[in-house]
Amino acid sequence: MSWVRSFQGWTRVGLLLAVVLVAGCASSPKTDPADVVEAERQAREAELTQDFSEAVALLRGGDTDNARNLFEQIHQADPERTGPLANLGIIALQEGNPEAAEGYFQQVLERDPQHSAALTHLGVMAREQGEFEHAETLYRQALEADPNHLPAMLNLAILLDIYLGRLEEALPLYEQYQSLAEEPNPRLKDWVFDVRNRL
Repeated sequence: MSWVRSFQGWTRVGLLLAVVLVAGCASSPKTDPADVVEAERQAREAELTQDFSEAVALLRGGDTDNARNLFEQIHQADPERTGPLANLGIIALQEGNPEAAEGYFQQVLERDPQHSAALTHLGVMAREQGEFEHAETLYRQALEADPNHLPAMLNLAILLDIYLGRLEEALPLYEQYQSLAEEPNPRLKDWVFDVRNRL
C-alpha cells in the first residue's frame, strides 16, 4: 500500500510539473510579424550603411573600380539612396565622363532637390562650360539648402571673383569659408589679402 501512495505522490508531482511547463509555454510572448519585418529592415539598413562606408573608403584609397561596383550594388538594393548616385557621378567626373556624371547628379536631384553636393558639382560643370549665370544659380541653391556647404561657398567666391569680377561679393564668401574651414587654407589667406587690396 505504501508503494501505491508513493506512486500517487510522484504522479501528482509529475502532473504538477507538466501543468507548470504547459502554463509556461502558454504564456510565452508571440512574435509580431511587423516586428520581424522591422528587424529585418533595420539589419538591411545597417548592412547597406556599412557597405557605403566601405565604398567611400575604397574611393578615397584610389580603388575606383571596386568602389564603383559597391556603389552600384547599393543603388540596386536601395534605388532611393542619393549617396551612391552622387559618388558614381564623382567617379564619372574623375574618369572624364561629364555626360554620365551629369546624369547621376540629375538622378540625385530627382530624389533630393536640396542635395548640396550634387548642386555644387553641376555648378562646377556649368562654370567649366562657360555657363557662369547657371553656375551661380546652382551654387546659390546649394547654399540655400546648406548655408555652411564649404565647396559651394568657395566655388561661388571664385566664380564671382575671377569669372564675373564681382569682388565685393566674393570677399565675404572667402572670409566665411576661411572661418568655417577646419584648417584655413594659407594660399587662400594670401588671395583674400590680394582681393582686399584690389577692392
